[in-house]
Amino acid sequence: MSKIIGLTFDLKSDRKTSPEDPIDVNAELDSMETIDFIIQALESGGHQVKKIGTVKNLLSQIKDLDVDIVFNICEGYFGRNRESEVPQILEMYGIPFVGADALTMGITLDKVIAKKCFIVHKIPTAPYFIAHNSNNLKKFNRIGYPLIVKPRFEGTSKGLTDKSRVENLEELTRQVDIITKRYKQPALIEKFIKGMEFTVAVLGNNPPQAMPVVQVAINKQLKLGNMIFTYECVVREQAVDYICPAKISKALMRKLQDLAVRAYQSVDCRDFGRIDFRVDGKGRICVLEINPLPSLAKKDVFNIFPYTMDSTYNEIINQILDYALERYGLKKQATSKDNSALSATIPGKR
Repeated sequence: MSKIIGLTFDLKSDRKTSPEDPIDVNAELDSMETIDFIIQALESGGHQVKKIGTVKNLLSQIKDLDVDIVFNICEGYFGRNRESEVPQILEMYGIPFVGADALTMGITLDKVIAKKCFIVHKIPTAPYFIAHNSNNLKKFNRIGYPLIVKPRFEGTSKGLTDKSRVENLEELTRQVDIITKRYKQPALIEKFIKGMEFTVAVLGNNPPQAMPVVQVAINKQLKLGNMIFTYECVVREQAVDYICPAKISKALMRKLQDLAVRAYQSVDCRDFGRIDFRVDGKGRICVLEINPLPSLAKKDVFNIFPYTMDSTYNEIINQILDYALERYGLKKQATSKDNSALSATIPGKR
């Protein structure tokens, strides 16, 4: 049944920057190409799309929105609750929306809180500590080097460069100063995992299903060693390749898919999400993070894994919409037979 879909989003071109902003301040925001790509996908499912845009646009239209459901990909601009703004407003007004609610958005954007959820659920994640400044780092570092230093609540590899992996106190101090002063937030310092990197999309709710495992190659290398996915990789798209299906054993594939679903459920994700992993040389897996607002860009993983399961980007986007419609009772719920059919297309799932 055709629906009117409101689309909330933030464009890179709409955000005004200042000289004091980090170079990657707009990294999480979308391009018009991505918005058009999503609109075309939804229209291919027979739906009408109403472009809403930013949270401010949503607020100005909220009393006369006239949509059946909102497909939300708003990242927000400021603070660790920025991804929660649109879901909270929609919930307040009783407007159905696709994706995670405000609580899950806040938990997952703050990498420290997400790690605590993983630890409680016995999901492997790297040892860590937090620094609000560069004082007494030697005292707090009980993990040992090498370490990786990240902003506590950013995405799209913001704040990550080739210098984010540190080998000594001098390098650690430098990176903590950059994060706390330039990004104006605490630094998350984790044990660095040398090895390979993977990402797994998860779709649905009852139960959620892991999609085919995607392996990340940087500069054509699958065994990344000390290489990491940096903001520079985001800018230089040719530096990164997504390999699907991943060139790994079925046993490792199943472990990654199982952990992806467990991580998704541990923070109450809904409808869709993506989980990122590192795997060391001994096959030990660590969850890096979970993203309930994964990139839906044309060159990203949501336009790659569908083709390994005889599907398309358009079909996946409409399936995500259907999961949300089912939650709100706006569409007939998928049968167990339908879910079994989906599972059968996923390598390693039987």
